[in-house]
Amino acid sequence: MMRTFMLSLALGVPAMAPGAAVAQDFGQTITGIAQTLLAQELDRNAFAEAQRINTVAAYRTYLSRHPNGLHKSEAEAAILRLGAAVQPVQPVQPVQPTLPTPGVASAAQVEAALNLSRAQRLIIQRQLTALGHDTRGADGLWGTNTRNAIARWQQANNLGATGYVTGAQVTLIARQAEALPAPRPPEPASPEEAERALALTLPERREIQLRLTLLGHGTQGTNGTFGPLTRSAIADWQRAQRVAATGFLTREQVQTLQRQTGG
Repeated sequence: MMRTFMLSLALGVPAMAPGAAVAQDFGQTITGIAQTLLAQELDRNAFAEAQRINTVAAYRTYLSRHPNGLHKSEAEAAILRLGAAVQPVQPVQPVQPTLPTPGVASAAQVEAALNLSRAQRLIIQRQLTALGHDTRGADGLWGTNTRNAIARWQQANNLGATGYVTGAQVTLIARQAEALPAPRPPEPASPEEAERALALTLPERREIQLRLTLLGHGTQGTNGTFGPLTRSAIADWQRAQRVAATGFLTREQVQTLQRQTGG
């Protein structure tokens, strides 16, 4: 009892007479402190995420979830800086983990029973991110960011937001990810960018000029500098090959030049 009394003093809890009421108040105080620290940590993480995205929508999302948050003024200032007006927002209720029913296996235990390998966890992280629930990286190690992403996905699918997956949920995540439209192929590089990517050395450029000249497309010199005369020679050669006369070479065209002039 004396130890409890002294600990209460250290934590700033008002000293009271020994008894059941003191123990109860002490437990409630400890719980309140833990909840406050957790709320502050969630607040900081939410604002850091808004700063990472750095859009008006991201800052408004932070304000909706933390209308009186630690970084309210900073978020409002950021919105103004991005050229938008600060609007009154309706607080969004945070995702609350579903508490396990007494006598029933907890969500963590259910997930642990799946024995997911690190490779499987990495795949699930990528799938969640593709579905719009960013895990902030895919390394197969499930920390706070992944748990939050799982909880957001569960909430979006009207499931208990535990932050832990079940076997059925792993299957559903995979099906949803497979149903996503295929990503658009990257835009083709311009002819100039394609040639620059070859990183041709000065001797290689001189060799190309020499091969073009041997084929009757004079570059008026072999100094390794692809100026207007060399570009014109390349375009003439390309027209002779019945390909687009861009004046810039591709890797395949360099190889064709080599074959036409003896390798």
